[in-house]
Amino acid sequence: MPAAIVVKNLTKEFEVPAEGKTGVVATLLRKNKKIRAIDRVSLAIQEGEILGYIGPNGGGKSTTIKLLTGILTPTQGEATVIGFTPWKERSEYTRHIGVVFGQKSLLNWDVAPVESFRLYKEIYEMDEATYAARIHYLAKLFTIEQFMHTPTRKLSLGQRMRCELVAALLHKPRVLFLDEPTIGLDAIAKQKMREAIREVNRKEKTTIILTTHDMNDIEELASRIMILDKGKIIYEGDLDKMKNEFAQEHKIVFEPNRVKDEKKFAQFIEKYDAEQSGRFYTLVFNSKTIKPKRVLDELFDLCDLEGFEVFAPTLEEVIREIYAHQPA
Repeated sequence: MPAAIVVKNLTKEFEVPAEGKTGVVATLLRKNKKIRAIDRVSLAIQEGEILGYIGPNGGGKSTTIKLLTGILTPTQGEATVIGFTPWKERSEYTRHIGVVFGQKSLLNWDVAPVESFRLYKEIYEMDEATYAARIHYLAKLFTIEQFMHTPTRKLSLGQRMRCELVAALLHKPRVLFLDEPTIGLDAIAKQKMREAIREVNRKEKTTIILTTHDMNDIEELASRIMILDKGKIIYEGDLDKMKNEFAQEHKIVFEPNRVKDEKKFAQFIEKYDAEQSGRFYTLVFNSKTIKPKRVLDELFDLCDLEGFEVFAPTLEEVIREIYAHQPA
């Protein structure tokens, strides 16, 4: 499968005022300094892939997206997106991409979303039949039929964000950039949004770059993840590989019903340094040296259980672990 996006050594520097003395004269004489928002970033994203691109605020995520959408020009490096150099061929290139920024609307605030859709129909030079079929499909998929004729200002955030996705997907883009698409939404609205995004990706093979602080978005949508920190990619790989590599500390909480051998059970508790709280025991172990199944097999041999639950680290905890391994 061909790569839809190829980035090599992409770097973006900004000039900012250097720290120094205050005052009118000092301010006028103050020199600027350069900061690197992203530093020699290289990546490849396959056609039809959903990539989770995450990092802390100020880490370089939004700068990367602005470069790949042609809003910014890099200081150095190369990038091609579906054969285009974004900042050099932006006029034609933007006809093939869709962009949703959680903090910037594609919709006119004072009119109904359907009027904004009609504006984009003209911008993308869609004929009436193509537009009608596309709106019918997207309106049903994102369940906006009942409020797409209501002024945007009267919509809830969840309703508006679904309309934003429809606007971004109206012209059937080959690449979709999603920057915090579920920000501020409730759990039900988020789930509906994710389901619709998955359907578009599956049916139309749309390549998607997803930046978000919501790890549930990443787990439910992305097949691969890249983590950015201080402008550099510090981790790249599929989610399962990342969890196997870093999600090593597991926990089992269990409630014994009948202990078959008191002495061996006491040795088991001591071996895993399990903590007791009432009838419940909690034990923590490293899954890289011992698999959860082996621990459970030992436990089942020693007692009948009223109940048990195995806890693996959350994606957020895994990512914190990755950051913890980075040099200061």
